[in-house]
Amino acid sequence: MYDREVISIWLILFVFHINVLVSEPSLNTISSKDTSTTNKITLKVALYPYLPDAGGDNYTGLLQFITDEFNKVYPDIALQLRPLSTNDDFYDLNLLSKWLMADGSGYDIVEIDTVLLGDLVNIGLVAPQFIDSRSQADWHAAANMAVQINHAVYGFPHLLCAYFLYTRDQRIAAVSTIDQLMKILGDSPTDDYRLVGNMDSSWGLPALWINSYQSSSNVSAETVAYALHGYTKSSFENMLKLTGLCNRSRGENHCLDGTFREYQDMPAILFAQNKTAAMFAYSEQLFNILKDGSIDDYHNIKLTPLPIGTAHNQPLFFTDALVFRRNMSDDMLNASGLFAEFMGTSRMQAAIVGSGDKPGSIPRYLLPMSKSAYDDPLLVNNRFYQTYFRNLTGLSCPTVGFLNARKQLQATILDYIGYAKVNSNTSNTSSSSSAASVYEGFGKNLLAYVWTLLLVLLQFSMYHCFPMIVIV
Repeated sequence: MYDREVISIWLILFVFHINVLVSEPSLNTISSKDTSTTNKITLKVALYPYLPDAGGDNYTGLLQFITDEFNKVYPDIALQLRPLSTNDDFYDLNLLSKWLMADGSGYDIVEIDTVLLGDLVNIGLVAPQFIDSRSQADWHAAANMAVQINHAVYGFPHLLCAYFLYTRDQRIAAVSTIDQLMKILGDSPTDDYRLVGNMDSSWGLPALWINSYQSSSNVSAETVAYALHGYTKSSFENMLKLTGLCNRSRGENHCLDGTFREYQDMPAILFAQNKTAAMFAYSEQLFNILKDGSIDDYHNIKLTPLPIGTAHNQPLFFTDALVFRRNMSDDMLNASGLFAEFMGTSRMQAAIVGSGDKPGSIPRYLLPMSKSAYDDPLLVNNRFYQTYFRNLTGLSCPTVGFLNARKQLQATILDYIGYAKVNSNTSNTSSSSSAASVYEGFGKNLLAYVWTLLLVLLQFSMYHCFPMIVIV
């Protein structure tokens, strides 16, 4: 029998071992079935994990498909892919710093959300890349913009997404401004849902605000002075209107009170069951809607970029990109470039977004960054890709400063619209139950935030996120 002291020591060692496994790069990777690595370059890659699991197998089929297809073309490169898991925090700079160590102890390539790109560049984790101009010509303009800082390219874009408004009502699908949307959905709370979607997020709410500002003005003509004095009269007011469309007559606002944050599939389920007039979400949420909805939804659902501005309607694009660690040998740099170019080909782009790894499955409905991918057999006859996605134009989400500014922006927006969560211990008995979170209004005291926001804007503009000043 072990005494208590010995057992305690073993428990401590066990917990320490688990922590190491969680925090360090996993050795459990999807790799070539040919385990011989003689004369091969081993390329370690961590792909971005936030995408629909079309195969229902925790992405193992997708990773094996990528590995097999790559090895057909480049048999001399031993590709090792990190298993995809949403438990990995791809927004943790400390974790990304370990994964992108210049000595190669982590990964050679990591797929990131480019909203973090400027932060990674600033701390010296990634270096500019030389891009084949022929490949770059096929990139979507927003994706091209997202990987450039000071006119240098720091990554290879992979996938895009954006906020869309989902509806079955042609009148709603035809709107282009927030005021038009309010006119159709009504400006008074009702018992039924009018609009559903999650806004209880320090990432999502500020991103919606940026999109609102861009869609409310001629961004090419903006000045710092207008940004300072004008935003409280347009984009912040639009956020008040948007959040108000989620209000219900019982005083509930599930978009803000944490209900849709806790039950992430609830908006899609409500929309699939025709319990809401409209829903806003990323493009890939269409996967869940079609999976859970009526067979007729493929033909009945209509999409438009979320109409959140007052001047015009264009999406704000979010881009995932492949970035390389520093200090690579020439052979490793070449292998990394070949993988990035391979993932950007029209065939692989279509295969990833169109669930080509699982024939017969519902497409993932992410947006390809390759313009020619829309002509691939997997997408060329798809109603949503050809009608709603193919010809989209818009701007890229900022790639510098957003990480540190987002919580302050969230607080500022909630302050302006007059809501603040005062009870985070909400009891929700089911995904269809009423939210009990309490919000109370307080004054629109924005002056304390003005200079903080202005500094953020100036920082964004310095790094060529997009033609500035566009984001207040």
